[in-house]
Amino acid sequence: MKKIIAMSQEHWETFSLKSLGQQIDTGQLDPRELVDYFLDRINQDEDREKIFIQIYPEEARQAADKAYERAKNHQRLSLYDGIPLVWKDNFDIAGKPSTAGLPILRDKIAQENAAIYQIALDSGLICLGKTNMTELAFSGLGINPSFGTPRNPFDARQARVPGGSSSGSAIAVAKGLCCAGIGTDTGGSIRTPAAWNNLVGLKTTAGLLSTQGIVPLSQTLDTVGFLTRQVEDAGSLYHLFTQQQPQNLAKLDYEDINLLVCTNIVWEQINSEVAETLEVFLEKIACQGVKIDRQPIPEFEQVFELVNTYGNIVSYEASKNWLDFLLAHPDSISPEILERFRLGSTLTSTNINKVHQGLQKLREQYLQRTQNYQGVVMPTVVSIPPIISELEQDSQRYNLENLLSLRNTRPVNLLGLSALSVPVGMTKSQLPVGLMLVAPPLAERILLELALALETFAIK
Repeated sequence: MKKIIAMSQEHWETFSLKSLGQQIDTGQLDPRELVDYFLDRINQDEDREKIFIQIYPEEARQAADKAYERAKNHQRLSLYDGIPLVWKDNFDIAGKPSTAGLPILRDKIAQENAAIYQIALDSGLICLGKTNMTELAFSGLGINPSFGTPRNPFDARQARVPGGSSSGSAIAVAKGLCCAGIGTDTGGSIRTPAAWNNLVGLKTTAGLLSTQGIVPLSQTLDTVGFLTRQVEDAGSLYHLFTQQQPQNLAKLDYEDINLLVCTNIVWEQINSEVAETLEVFLEKIACQGVKIDRQPIPEFEQVFELVNTYGNIVSYEASKNWLDFLLAHPDSISPEILERFRLGSTLTSTNINKVHQGLQKLREQYLQRTQNYQGVVMPTVVSIPPIISELEQDSQRYNLENLLSLRNTRPVNLLGLSALSVPVGMTKSQLPVGLMLVAPPLAERILLELALALETFAIK
């Protein structure tokens, strides 16, 4: 019988998922100690009630007991059996509420697990709790007036937004309260908080991973995504949840990488420090032999022209899903977000069909234009995280900042592409900057291999 050796480890949050799994496998690491370590960190965090909507200490410890027994008896369910994650509170877990950021949904008890959560359960992953999020996932800022807004950990002086809508998952990972976070991305809800919290954020292609059992915003555009501290971990979760055989990501030679920097709309209104950080990084990788071309991609602007003319798919579907309920409970959601649901009700199915048709044509044009590049790159977000109190006091500023936080990420969803945000450095004021890598549909592995090569040169 294999003996599990308890270890004293002060920085388990810095270890890769693969490394933790291997240590559990060889008996160097006890999953019970690992879970207790993170539960203690959560308990000591003053912001925990804003980061988490629900914390599951008893269930997590029981799951760790079972993972320990499986490891001891050589019956582990996967390499990641016994590793604790956090889940955005729009994934159904049987017997638990799925609030999707609304207190009024506390009584909505899930009858069965979301499909992707079931994969996690079958693989032995442990859930530490469900994390806070923007109300019904309909904002890129991460503000939640009901459950509270977790503050961005990179500014101790001023409380800045976390980014959303996967706010709690991002903050939990950034603060080392878990090994990784699971969230969703409909228009940027993984990549925006990743960029603002120095994390890797992978948005998978719509349809790659089942959204069954996820509280819907837009059935067409909702996607599952991962928030991790390093690219390797995003790759591990990608392979686990797509149920592919685990594979090591290839380290690409820099001379073989050919990137296209989009030069038009995605750089408009950019913060000067963000722009400088990105340009320094691009120059750095170019010096290593990465080929970089720069040219406009008109399809990105044409996406906005199409949506502004005929209507936004997200608004249309979100309104169908939620407006009747929200009008019956108008005080259950903040006025700014309620107004977004109202606007969706003015859209017609005829016009939304025109949007779908137009997007298909633009996707074909985009893929043709970018076919000679492994990835298209651009700022993930052009702004720095706004100060929370300033947005709470000014609804017009809130709306402008929200649109800007998602401007670069939204076209990727609308065109059905895959994308990943990788941290590339800090501004002079020590706020994180993310670079977005964009690839064709179902090209997640290419994105991961590109990001693995590039993250080496992140400016510390």
